[in-house]
Amino acid sequence: MTSILSDPIESPSISIAGRLRAIVVLLRPQQYYKNLLVFFGLFFSKSLFRLDLWLPTFLAFIALCLVSSLNYLINDFRDKEQDRHHPEKCNRPFPSGKVSSPLGLLIGFFLILLLLLLLVIINFYRISLYSPPPQEEETLQYAELSIESITAFILVLGGLFITSQFYSLFIRRYVFADIVTISVNYVWRAIAGAVLISVSVSPWLIILCFITAMMLSLAKRKGDLAVLGEQASHHKPVFKMYTPQLLDQSLTTISAIELLAIFIYLVERHPNETVFIVLALPLITFCIFRYLFLVSSNSVVSRRAEHLFLDKQILLIGVIIVLLFFIAIYFPNLLDSLMRIPDPKLS
Repeated sequence: MTSILSDPIESPSISIAGRLRAIVVLLRPQQYYKNLLVFFGLFFSKSLFRLDLWLPTFLAFIALCLVSSLNYLINDFRDKEQDRHHPEKCNRPFPSGKVSSPLGLLIGFFLILLLLLLLVIINFYRISLYSPPPQEEETLQYAELSIESITAFILVLGGLFITSQFYSLFIRRYVFADIVTISVNYVWRAIAGAVLISVSVSPWLIILCFITAMMLSLAKRKGDLAVLGEQASHHKPVFKMYTPQLLDQSLTTISAIELLAIFIYLVERHPNETVFIVLALPLITFCIFRYLFLVSSNSVVSRRAEHLFLDKQILLIGVIIVLLFFIAIYFPNLLDSLMRIPDPKLS
């Protein structure tokens, strides 16, 4: 009987540098961009200038990266037999034999050790930092790290890990349930930073993160189906139930919902920011349609969303959108004042 720690396929002699590169590939640092959602709570709560909250938020980002890598490692080990039949995933460290099972186990143990150490550091920082909110100010602007916040953060990390493993073990076999579960993981990342620094979690943060993740996940399914073709169901049984037509219809629907949700958010949360809304609406619309164009063109972007950062048009417009949000949130009515548009509150 083959041991669980033995590999049917072992890579021939590989250099230390090559093995280190394989370990980096196994940890998937290119996927860490998803964990930038942890900074959303800091940004949208108007706490960006609270320098004492930057360190715990950055540590939370590292913690999420460690959990992500641990999930990738476990999933790759579990799927290594299937991945050997995938045109791209067959080159991953486990199925190619570049990383052996015992080495993978050692890496997983090291990731858990680092994560526990990081949580201790976060908790130590919580104890050393004491900044009680002024009596007459909103707690949102003067968040205090407390034992409740670190406990909530640990629970969110656990939720991310459990949801990922639940998906990998069960949910990925069920059509659309797989996409919904993946989208929930994006929500976990978004609220992780908010609960750690004790700022309120806006329903809009949850809604927009979930819908955006649904759009990205549907696009990835469409891209994978285009690449794998008839062999798709051999890699993931759920591809038997997905069709290009179904994914196109679903992607069109969720994109329309995304646009509508963003429009409602802008009008509800920034009703007095006329210039901001006038500028943000077309730019956000362009970014979404640009993404849909890339997906429909079978671009690598559909399967690897991190390549969006390499698209010059989306990157440029995205920077402008972030700048507009920064001005609207931290310097309200500034744009309207520059255009000499009167504040409706004063009229």
